[in-house]
Amino acid sequence: MKNIALLIVIIFSLLGCSSSSYERAPVADVTIKTNSYASNTSVQAITGKTYKVKKGDTLYSIAWRGNLDVNRLAKYNNLSSPYLIKQGQRLNLAPINKKSKGSVKIAIPAKQHTSQKTSKNTSLSCTDQSCNKKTEPVVVVQNTKEYADNTHNKQTNKKESIPSSKKQHNSNAKVSKWRWPTNGKLTNTFSSSQAGMKGISLTNTRGTPINAAASGEVVYAGSGLRGFGNLIIIKHNDDYLSAYAHNEKLLIRENEQITMGQKIAIMGDSGTDSVKLHFEIRYRGKSVDPLRYLPKR
Repeated sequence: MKNIALLIVIIFSLLGCSSSSYERAPVADVTIKTNSYASNTSVQAITGKTYKVKKGDTLYSIAWRGNLDVNRLAKYNNLSSPYLIKQGQRLNLAPINKKSKGSVKIAIPAKQHTSQKTSKNTSLSCTDQSCNKKTEPVVVVQNTKEYADNTHNKQTNKKESIPSSKKQHNSNAKVSKWRWPTNGKLTNTFSSSQAGMKGISLTNTRGTPINAAASGEVVYAGSGLRGFGNLIIIKHNDDYLSAYAHNEKLLIRENEQITMGQKIAIMGDSGTDSVKLHFEIRYRGKSVDPLRYLPKR
């Protein structure tokens, strides 16, 4: 009996040790990997009041990532077409605080008054608003004549320096018609929520032609915007841009003028996990629903 009781005690002690070892077994946390695809394909949004230009950036790509109107962005930084920027340059993403409005004070150094040939009586009493009658006609007539001549020259030079082709390029003609950028199944639609879809997705087989939805100028063609793959951005006028993402191959270059329906790329899966086209239309820098512009089908 003693042997049997001893055997039972040994068995229970062994069971207790084995159960405690299972309790100490490590548990692997696999939840960290669930968002790996989303983090790899997320768009690098630009926030803040300033941005430092990096290699491969253009003003249009910066405006696109910051949901900004490129015309306003250019104005904030005193840039004119063709909006040339350089690596390391600091850009303002918001308007600079303007000085408070008030009367404009014109300060004229005393040396300028003393250097002019005026009488002793007028050198101390002459101000910006009123002067001695003997000196007033000379100043007024001389300035009026010079102002008229400069104005005439500036207007003449301005008219002569703008070629007709440049005027056509700067015109802000409305987009009279839009067309579907490709044939395919509509799989995702626009959402106005902050984290929602900012365009539409069309799926088809690899190599399906991608066409321009309207005529315009190619202002971006590359793969520098993470999350869009091989991307094309077309400027249609000062208000509207369209974008074509995840292409297999780009068939056009930046600054190229294209027409509506022209083949600009072929469908692929760059920057994403399936073959599709991500298509966007932006009005003054803000995403709008493309289905409001594309013809019904």
